Amino acid sequence: MIFQFAHPYYLLALIPALLWVFWFAWKSDVQISAWRRWLALLVRVLVVVALILALAGIQWRKPVEGMNVFFVLDRSDSIPSGQQESAREYINRVCKQMKSVDQAGTIVFGSEASIETSPSRAMELTKIQAVVGTERTDLAAAIRLGTAAFPENGQKRIVLLTDGNENVGDAMSAVLAAKPLGVTVDVLPMGVSRANDVSVQKVQVPPRLKKGQAFDVKIFVQAEQKQTGTVRLYRNDQSLGEQKVELSAGKNLFSFPQNLTEAGFYSYDVRVDAPGDPLPQNNRATGFTIVRGEPRILIVSARPDEDAQLAAALKSAKVEVNLVDIKGFPSTLVEMQSYDSIFISNLAAGDLGLDRQRLLEAAVRDFGVGLVCVGDDQTYAAGGYRGTPLEDTLPVNMELDSKKVLPSGAVVLIMHGMEFNNGNQVARDCAQVVLAALGPSDEMGVLLWDGDEHWLFELQKVKTKNPLARQIAGMNQGDLGSFQHIMEMAHAALKKSTSNLKHIIVFSDGDPGAPSQALMQAIVGDRITVSTVLISGHAGPDTMRMMADLGKGHFYDVTSPNELPQIFIKETAVILKSAIYEEPFKPQMKASSELIRGIGPEEYPQLLGYVATTPKTRAETPLVTDKGDPLLAHWQYGLGRAVAFTSDAKPKWGKIWLNWAKYRQFWSQIGQWSLRRLDTADFNTEVVVDKGEGLINVEAVDEQGNYRNFLNLQATVVGPKGDRQTVRVEQTGPGHYETHFPTKDVGAYLLNLMDIKDGQMRASQVVGASVNYSPEFLASEPNANLLRRLAESGRGLILDPTVPTINPFTHDRLKTYQPRDLWESLLKLAILLFIFDVAVRRIQLEREEIARAFAVVRRTLLFWETKPRPAEADESLAALLARRERVRSTQTAVEPSPELFRPERPVTMPLPGAEEASAPTESSAAVTTEQAPKPGEEVTTTSRLLEAKRRAQKRKP
Repeated sequence: MIFQFAHPYYLLALIPALLWVFWFAWKSDVQISAWRRWLALLVRVLVVVALILALAGIQWRKPVEGMNVFFVLDRSDSIPSGQQESAREYINRVCKQMKSVDQAGTIVFGSEASIETSPSRAMELTKIQAVVGTERTDLAAAIRLGTAAFPENGQKRIVLLTDGNENVGDAMSAVLAAKPLGVTVDVLPMGVSRANDVSVQKVQVPPRLKKGQAFDVKIFVQAEQKQTGTVRLYRNDQSLGEQKVELSAGKNLFSFPQNLTEAGFYSYDVRVDAPGDPLPQNNRATGFTIVRGEPRILIVSARPDEDAQLAAALKSAKVEVNLVDIKGFPSTLVEMQSYDSIFISNLAAGDLGLDRQRLLEAAVRDFGVGLVCVGDDQTYAAGGYRGTPLEDTLPVNMELDSKKVLPSGAVVLIMHGMEFNNGNQVARDCAQVVLAALGPSDEMGVLLWDGDEHWLFELQKVKTKNPLARQIAGMNQGDLGSFQHIMEMAHAALKKSTSNLKHIIVFSDGDPGAPSQALMQAIVGDRITVSTVLISGHAGPDTMRMMADLGKGHFYDVTSPNELPQIFIKETAVILKSAIYEEPFKPQMKASSELIRGIGPEEYPQLLGYVATTPKTRAETPLVTDKGDPLLAHWQYGLGRAVAFTSDAKPKWGKIWLNWAKYRQFWSQIGQWSLRRLDTADFNTEVVVDKGEGLINVEAVDEQGNYRNFLNLQATVVGPKGDRQTVRVEQTGPGHYETHFPTKDVGAYLLNLMDIKDGQMRASQVVGASVNYSPEFLASEPNANLLRRLAESGRGLILDPTVPTINPFTHDRLKTYQPRDLWESLLKLAILLFIFDVAVRRIQLEREEIARAFAVVRRTLLFWETKPRPAEADESLAALLARRERVRSTQTAVEPSPELFRPERPVTMPLPGAEEASAPTESSAAVTTEQAPKPGEEVTTTSRLLEAKRRAQKRKP
């Protein structure tokens, strides 16, 4: 079929429309010639047919040759690296056999999918560059991406190179959705069968315990066959012992009795060793519990020895206090959950890192843990808090009042291409971190090499960040040859800057040549500091270390890209020290508050410095500095409370305060106010994680044992990276509620189950679960059944790399067509024919006029002009004149009667100068004689009329 229709139902209107045209033509009483009537009818029929076909979306099926193949390569953890390399070689081998009209592309996938190479006629896969998560297998996402990325022309085929062990999405639905679009699916099975596999399914411990309560640690182990093994149990990373066990084929349960007498957070880690186990990644699981006791406060300090007096003041409030350095900061939300309030003292945003900041924000907002930030030169704006989750949590902003004029800073980034996967994207992320941390009065510039050294954007104030952020997002730096010239460019720009603090951050792998010592001395001489960040350096750290030493900055030797954002936040804070005021001032009481109850406005001693901030709209600021900046601010953030103290509590700025009589009272009241205040709900709650999804089961029973129905239950779920989601827990039976939530990341998931009534939370319960390892390690063999069904549903084949004759480019090739829309051309034709129809019915042209029109068309459009025929024109004129003479000759001249124009009485008109009017003179007689016709002169009607006119004029008085 040459033509097809996008909307064929419009064709039903064709016959009624034509009948109406014929009926109208039959009933019309327009008086035109027959040939014009039939021509107008034909034109109207063509107009109607063109319009109906245009509405029906008529398309011309143009034949197209060529096969488009997308190879979809599984990069998840369940595929051995050797098989991934073999799959790459198979793709290159097959692509060499494709025809010149064929195209091939590659998609790699794991927990997400990415296009490695777009379809092209010459494809060679030398190395996989795209970075995807490997802890999940999302076949559906890869199939959908391939379906959407196919070219419009040619046959379409997807080749899946996978083991079929999907644990996210629904691949079968994606294949069925691609089938109507003409996409076929071939499958090349991958993966290995792991016999004798032993895996720990889960570790079960009660989520909440009382002091001295006995309980069992239950361990669930799955074994492929009967064998012996060793179970090792750890509590808070301390070994509790090991035990030899007999594993039977299938599921096994082991219990270990425990008793905890001290309050706190406890994690139980279980490891199982079995001889011949091919996959040790799934031999470990973790469970956790919290023993409730007295309120607990954690103090994380950059210098714990200097905050010992603060810890002593908090202990006087009858709370348990734990003072640690940054290494003791909780790394999981579950560990933070064991404390009722967390104090951070002089910690920069780069010390905490973005992940821990997100977890800390979730602990305050979603679980009611208190947060108190005690200042110093590494905190607030000076510590790079601007634009971080920590700023969102605290009651103060890092952006200062526009009326406050502070010294500004300037920073230049020197960006070097990175030789690791996604290296340039990591560099772009770091530059974005620096841009976000700077204030509107600060300056920033970025230098790079991508063929030559040049500015991505020159040193300028960052008042409007969006245009600069867009330029950074498109940055694609290359491998720099030498630091000399690019450092000279940075030095020249910063030398012209009027900023008070100037800083250079060099981001490189250490390959470029070192700058001269004279240049480094000149840079330092202009009060510019230099820090260097060595990324996966393979040329040695000497050059980068020398630049940092001579530049009076810091040197960082980074082995993991995950460390970079924190380092750049810390280095950005170097130019943010302008927010620090180091001069004595006396605190001023602005408003009363529970935090300073019992302390008079004149009782506060002097402080020696603080970090300038701006209070948020909803925050309370009971104490301010002499310049009106917040000294003490607090507010409610979600379920928790947050406090900001912009000075410090140690000998640097608070030297006088340490000897103040009410020092302990001040800090103990702040600590007491920040403690968690949540009613605990009495629910029997269980959380189970299975196949990438969590299931919450809640049994609600009152004290009398009656079911509690129709409760409004909601659960806030926070993942290992601080990602937050809220799910509604639906009632499914008497007193029974349940819901599901996704678990994409490996680690601990914490849930706050809330009982809400009239928009207010009346009780809550904190529970948790742990994803111990990637679901990639759950299956012990490829999912051959799914792969077979995908090939059958996708009208494809199961490929065998050992059989070269089965090639995705050769088997089942079909003739394909490319539809070309014709509706626009038909619409234009209908408009032209409609105008012609009106012309046929309304304009009547003679044959000579039609001939002249065609002559004009020939001259203007065809540049064709015919020779004139003057002889024929003269002959036609002569024939017309001869006919006129013949007609005249047949007419008989009739002499008019003399009495026709004679008046009733004689009338005489005297001539001028005559003496007697009554007697005619000779002259008048002569005139009359002259006006009379001469003998022999032809008398015509015209001459007779003229003569009568003259006589009438003579008779006028």
